[in-house]
Amino acid sequence: MKTQVPWKREYSIFGIPVTFEPYTDKPVHSMLYSAAEHYPQMGLICNGYHLLYPDVKDQAERLAGAFINIGMVKGDRVATMLPTSIQFIVVDYALSIAGLVHVPVSFLDSVEMLNDKLNKAEPRALVCTSDNIDKANEAIGLTKGIQLIVTDMKDYSDAPSAASGITADCDYLLLRNLIENTAPLSTPAVINVTSDLETLLFTGGTTGVAKGCMLTHRNVYANALQNCYAVGQLEQTVKGAASVLLGIPFFHSYGHVIMHSMTLLGFNQILIPDPRDSAGMIDAIKRYRPVVQIGVPTQFMKLADVKRGKGFDMIAISGSAALPPDLVQEYEDQRGGHIMEGYGLSEMTAVTHLNTTVLTRLLGGRYIYHMMNITLELPGVSRIMNMIARALGSLKIGILLNFINRATSRSIASRRFNKSTEKRGSIGIPHPDTEILLRDVETDRIISWDEAINGKTGELCLSGPQRMLGYWPEPGSGLDNDGYVRTGDIVRIDKRGYFYVVDRVKDMINVSGYKVYSREIDDLLSAHPVISAGAAVGIPDPFREGSERVIVYVQLKQGFETGINEEGIREYLASKVARYAIPRGIKIVPVLPRTVIGKVDKKLLRERALTDFAAK
Repeated sequence: MKTQVPWKREYSIFGIPVTFEPYTDKPVHSMLYSAAEHYPQMGLICNGYHLLYPDVKDQAERLAGAFINIGMVKGDRVATMLPTSIQFIVVDYALSIAGLVHVPVSFLDSVEMLNDKLNKAEPRALVCTSDNIDKANEAIGLTKGIQLIVTDMKDYSDAPSAASGITADCDYLLLRNLIENTAPLSTPAVINVTSDLETLLFTGGTTGVAKGCMLTHRNVYANALQNCYAVGQLEQTVKGAASVLLGIPFFHSYGHVIMHSMTLLGFNQILIPDPRDSAGMIDAIKRYRPVVQIGVPTQFMKLADVKRGKGFDMIAISGSAALPPDLVQEYEDQRGGHIMEGYGLSEMTAVTHLNTTVLTRLLGGRYIYHMMNITLELPGVSRIMNMIARALGSLKIGILLNFINRATSRSIASRRFNKSTEKRGSIGIPHPDTEILLRDVETDRIISWDEAINGKTGELCLSGPQRMLGYWPEPGSGLDNDGYVRTGDIVRIDKRGYFYVVDRVKDMINVSGYKVYSREIDDLLSAHPVISAGAAVGIPDPFREGSERVIVYVQLKQGFETGINEEGIREYLASKVARYAIPRGIKIVPVLPRTVIGKVDKKLLRERALTDFAAK
């Protein structure tokens, strides 16, 4: 299914390679080695502290040696409970150098959830911050043989703290001491990139039960490489010359692989430890002038409400959760920037699709964009452009590209450009070498591309070089008989090969045999001028066996708490959806429950709905 697919022409328009085969046999830490060698003036920035890539490499090699010195051997697993930070990146590359496996877990997890993941992964050590020592100790209390390693967030600052939050009478090691007191590991571990794990990354999967996705060095490197060409040749012209703002959790697959992608590009990585810190993001944008911000919809929603900072005109990339179409326009109006939506899942390392069509509008159309990429592909052109960009430096490049973005977005060509061609609401086209099948939700048969581009929807099934080996500890588990990951997402495809997520299989609501796509109702609610977000769920209809009722929960925008009531919401939807899709129950809530990565928690809402509307 890799040939004769409808999106291949889009690759030529956007300057995206058709394939990256054959993929390199280099391990993940080679990305850091390349950045340290080729982009020595770039690195990591967190809370105003700048650590250059050569220093990151040195510290990662020292920590790799320390792991070996305390008795770890190739294949052992090390868990981390760290925010987005320099520490996370140093530890991740150190584990790769030592041939160990990284098991990122969330410090937001409950003790029970942490203990479940640790029992399944059986790590030899756990690295955490000083403010999470108690939770870490409690989580590992029932798990034997785990060495606790502690770092303080001030360890990477102009005035590192010697013992902030750390007491001397506890049985743990200090990360800073391990690095400072160990010589660099002279010979990295020998890695088989197709079978050796780089990351064991836990996901809720399709059932909500924590499962460990076994991601190899090949998986992570392949997906990082795919991301580096996601907007074509433009990324290559600013390698080692630009900054990126990252406020996404690195313990999540999305943030984890994006971190590696940015290292491979040699970008300055501006790290925001707290993903809710909108003010800190604005301050970082003003100080460092990143050319792109990579985040999740809730972050862009909050940034659109911040009153200062308009006019930076960055490109933003959103993933991990559905991006409401109205948010794109609101962000563009309030921030002056532009959002591209992507798609992926942990089982595929992270990213499989990206919608770059906003760039065609900014540059005046598909033909102009195509010609620009043809020019950049001429021998020596991208290299010369990159030399100029690196000579200017990341700050000037940020200012220059922000200005160009602002100017082109206000140009006559851009204003006249048909926004429907921009494919708003689409997750975009697949990355090169990503293999795709669509299966009929009811019959499970494979849907042909002719059927798909003529409106037939189906469940998205994925494979490719970034596909996991399987769920821990059994290779092949979590894959269907054809070796594909069943995503649980129902999609449609247009004639150019752009994908649109219609709903989740488990979120689709069956009303007397009629399909109600909850995602469509969610988007309609979010488009209402006084509604911040909405979510539709289905619960069993007590009077019709096998049928469901549509229930809607709504969060209103701040300052509009009395702007609409339940009946007004019902009338609004009644004018836009089929009669059978009109909700039987509506409830306005102060805030919608969300998962750690910002998705509305529909599982929790279904549980609430069973109580809230059981007798109605």
